[in-house]
Amino acid sequence: MRSSPILTLVSLSFAAGCASIRGTEPSTVSTAQTVATAYWFRGSPRSLEPVTQGDLSVNTPLALGGTLSFTTWYNLQLTNRTGDALFPDGQGGEATEIDLVVNYSQRLGPVAVSVGGIGYHFPEIGSSTKEAYLGGTIQALGLSHGLTAYYDLDLLDDFYLLYQTSRGFVLDEHWSAALALFLGYMSADQSALYFGTDDPGLSDLLLTGSLTYRFDDNTSLFVKGAGVTVPDDELSDSLDAAGIEDSGLWLSIGAAWGL
Repeated sequence: MRSSPILTLVSLSFAAGCASIRGTEPSTVSTAQTVATAYWFRGSPRSLEPVTQGDLSVNTPLALGGTLSFTTWYNLQLTNRTGDALFPDGQGGEATEIDLVVNYSQRLGPVAVSVGGIGYHFPEIGSSTKEAYLGGTIQALGLSHGLTAYYDLDLLDDFYLLYQTSRGFVLDEHWSAALALFLGYMSADQSALYFGTDDPGLSDLLLTGSLTYRFDDNTSLFVKGAGVTVPDDELSDSLDAAGIEDSGLWLSIGAAWGL
């Protein structure tokens, strides 16, 4: 079939436009696969039984000086039971969540800015939804400090704020470690979904520590430990009343590759 001149012109214009904003550096691809003893999200447990999680990211430097990234992430339940958690039983061997993320990041002076959107999909679990987010990160007092605002555009029409601080440690040419602290705040409609009550408050306090072994420029192995609790008493009490855990510890181990 012959293509029309108009279609050909539009295609060439689009390609030229992409070339004009594309940076000189090539795109990179990275992926990671993790096995974890539990899966928590924003202070509520989605599974208290083992899961496996993986992601695939394509990162393209742009002529503006920033990077455009596309990421696919999934959570797969390894057992038919999920414990005292939000995801239902009977999902062993099935993907319970698939997220699609588009992100643009760029440094503006001392601040690393990121803006993007996330599509959350829960096959046979619940309704899909979408969020937009805007965040910034700075270095101060030997630590990295970040604040990100998420706004649900679909189901909730409400926001979630996340502050995080972290520090990395280079131990030698192969080994490195990192510590991070996260504190989240939920608005009323967000807490109604995740906690079953429309009380806004501090929804999650999370501490993580990781140890990474770098084989080469492309491959690394890591182990991670984490603990979470719900600071707000009303949100915590709502989980307790529903028979759902309001604090927990978990471990994960995984491998990452990048090109």
